[in-house]
Amino acid sequence: MEKANNKNKYFEKIKPVFRKSRFSQLNMDDIAKQMDISKATMYKYFSSKDEMIKMFVDHCADYFKTGDILMTDERISYTERFQIVYEQSLKAAVYMPDILLQDLKEVYPSLLDNVLSAQQERLASFRQFFDAGVSGGVFNPINPILFLVQDDVVLRRILEPSFTIHFDLTLKKALIDFYLIKKHQLITPKHLDTVDDLLMEKKISQIIQQIS
Repeated sequence: MEKANNKNKYFEKIKPVFRKSRFSQLNMDDIAKQMDISKATMYKYFSSKDEMIKMFVDHCADYFKTGDILMTDERISYTERFQIVYEQSLKAAVYMPDILLQDLKEVYPSLLDNVLSAQQERLASFRQFFDAGVSGGVFNPINPILFLVQDDVVLRRILEPSFTIHFDLTLKKALIDFYLIKKHQLITPKHLDTVDDLLMEKKISQIIQQIS
């Protein structure tokens, strides 16, 4: 149990590095330094860099699957599940940036397949959730695929450091404003007042704090 706890503790330290650096440019010395342990200690918990990378990708894929379960949970209101979708899209853009996806494509294609498979499962769950929301009169009948693609493209653009500078926006303001755009795109007018925007603002603030 103690070994597993320590392994998870060290893994948490390296996750932010994997989000910002190319896997191919990291060696075991770099990773041990980021974990603040000796390389000998690191090898007690991790057999190789490949093991850590697989753990990271599996962690991201599992996050998508968790969202899939929540999207189809009818005990949660449609508007709350819409917020879960936005939060998940934002975290996917943060934790699986383009630089990471490109590295997977070039060096770890089988792991990229795992990510793409999880994304396809997420899309299938969203379409089921979306169709039910349209039938219930909560959602506007827009294209669900384009709705999620818009999330991915715009959120990745907003997260680029140059974006907020170029448009004189704070990151929080940009993310909240885009959330409000998505809300009005998807939710019918008579249900807009049921959405708790303060809850979403709190979640956005927490994510920004984590990546700062």
